[in-house]
Amino acid sequence: TSTTSTVPVPPSDNEYDPFGGSSPLTSIESRSTDFEPTSASGEEASPGPIPLPGVVVPSSIGTHGRQVTQVIPTTGSASSPGLAHRDPSIVMDAQEQEAARLVGSHLVRNVPSIINAALPRNPDKRETAARLSAIIAELLEELLNIPEAEAEAAIRRALDAIRELVPQETRDANANLSPLNAISGCFAEFEAWLDGTWTQLGGRQVSDIKLEARLYRLFPKFVMFIAHCINAYFYYNGTIRALTNERQCRIVVPFGKTDTKPTDSDNRGRVDIGLKLVKPKMPFVRPQTITNAAMFAIAEAKAYAIDHVLAFNQLFRYSRPLYERQPDRRFLWGLTVCGEDTYVCLFMPSKAYATSAMNVQTPEGCRALINFFVGWSLCEWDRCGYDPSMVLRSIVPRLRRNPIPMAGPSTSETASGSQQPVRHMQSKLTYYEIQVHNYDPESQEHTTRQYFANLPMVNADRLFSRHTRCFSGSFTDPSLRCGYDGRVIATSLLKTGWPESNMDIAADTRDECHMLRKINRILGDDADLNGRYPTLVCGGRARIDSGDGVMVDDSVQSILAEVDTEVTVHRVHKRLVIEPLGEPLNTVRTVRELIMVLYDAMSAARGTLIDFDFALDIEREATNPTRLNINTQLIQMRIFMDGEKVT
Repeated sequence: TSTTSTVPVPPSDNEYDPFGGSSPLTSIESRSTDFEPTSASGEEASPGPIPLPGVVVPSSIGTHGRQVTQVIPTTGSASSPGLAHRDPSIVMDAQEQEAARLVGSHLVRNVPSIINAALPRNPDKRETAARLSAIIAELLEELLNIPEAEAEAAIRRALDAIRELVPQETRDANANLSPLNAISGCFAEFEAWLDGTWTQLGGRQVSDIKLEARLYRLFPKFVMFIAHCINAYFYYNGTIRALTNERQCRIVVPFGKTDTKPTDSDNRGRVDIGLKLVKPKMPFVRPQTITNAAMFAIAEAKAYAIDHVLAFNQLFRYSRPLYERQPDRRFLWGLTVCGEDTYVCLFMPSKAYATSAMNVQTPEGCRALINFFVGWSLCEWDRCGYDPSMVLRSIVPRLRRNPIPMAGPSTSETASGSQQPVRHMQSKLTYYEIQVHNYDPESQEHTTRQYFANLPMVNADRLFSRHTRCFSGSFTDPSLRCGYDGRVIATSLLKTGWPESNMDIAADTRDECHMLRKINRILGDDADLNGRYPTLVCGGRARIDSGDGVMVDDSVQSILAEVDTEVTVHRVHKRLVIEPLGEPLNTVRTVRELIMVLYDAMSAARGTLIDFDFALDIEREATNPTRLNINTQLIQMRIFMDGEKVT
């Protein structure tokens, strides 16, 4: 909705491109085919030693103890476009080009320690996750190396071990339902992926396209196998009947539809495999329809391990809409499945971090992948990438049950024949309940206020940026009072984002809250400037529970505290509430009123201070201010305040 206000909506993330850098690829095919990276000269870069084409290669080393073979198709054959020479004349579209460039400039590879960002902070829960992962991995290893007739007994032993993980005092004595059939059924469907026979059908090598399509079925079954084992733990623990939502505990399940376009997507992209977080229950059913708003993570599949670059490109491209459709998303997880190699990727506001290849045909690789799914199920809600201080509510307002006459867009006829305005309410009111952490620099105390917001006016729409989002709302509970249109009666604007910041809050020269407090303090008594600048109601750095009851800043550093990698850009999650808030343009009733609105907007543009995202307080700088190199239409601006003037 277009808005005119003395507090204009900040620019969205797509108004500038702060990345730079060049793509490591000179040519890439369209999404429907595979490709290999090319060198700067246009020649194909070597993906490493490749077995001679057209030969059968024994590959028992590193597998789960089974002798398997792999048929390497002949290069250039019609059935093997994955290994054939790529046509450099095929041009990518803009989104593919951007994704390829970001993979080259923003992806940090070989960071296996990102598993620590997915594990529970609580020591007891972390130990339980480790033991549960070990049980699932040992069950898989055993099923791969025993006759089929002994599989049922092996699964029963594993389920008994899972039951023993639950403390005696919380164990549900009435939990008799067993997922034995579900577990054995899933294993039968993905067993070929682990023993290496999935690339062949009837003794013949499967074509690339069909091979990738087989992964669409094999990998989801692998995920479902893990989900059934984790679900059994929750079932034995008795938490299913007491569970209210996925914030407490959850399981990761794949959507039923694969290689499909999300229903809420506005582009032609097709997601290979979508993953969702659901509440544990017995039995549970896979969700079918894929939406960006509901996806926890995306898994992109490719037939061969050498196609991991293309898989990352597609993962970057199709993960981007998740930020736009999920206003409470702080960071993202993603996966790539390239043949038997899998990678887990962690998307942060400035960089993405990927694990080393986890080969599911090795016990170590299989266990490493299982660790992530168990961790995501038992960890705290914020470790899944969501904001624990934001809750989406959907209620029936009290005023609907007891309507009162009020000014509105329509009227009803009374018994006397006169017209009386009435309230028209939607059946439900949907809004966000957001905790705004306020910091008082004088007392150095942190307080929290509850804010009620409509759905976002401005949403994040890039993988790597400040992730600015804006909401209209107020501090009044909408369940007690809301607008005739079923929305929160907005009186202010809430702005949230991840700007670059100094780790020391007292030395943060780019803190927008500090800027607004200073401006309000200096100019607050000047009546001539009233309405020429926004007024800060409250705001500061978002806070998050560190696991031991101590609240810490929600920052990139705190998220990656246990990840062995260098953080070069310090970003902090900040929120601020500012006033006043203008009316949407669709509320203008006459041409005269519209002209007056445009006049006020043009008049304000010559002198109103509107946005301090890139402002710098030089009084906090010991040296000259750092210049901001930004590819944008915004102008670099320095604000000098000495108590008498603002320029």
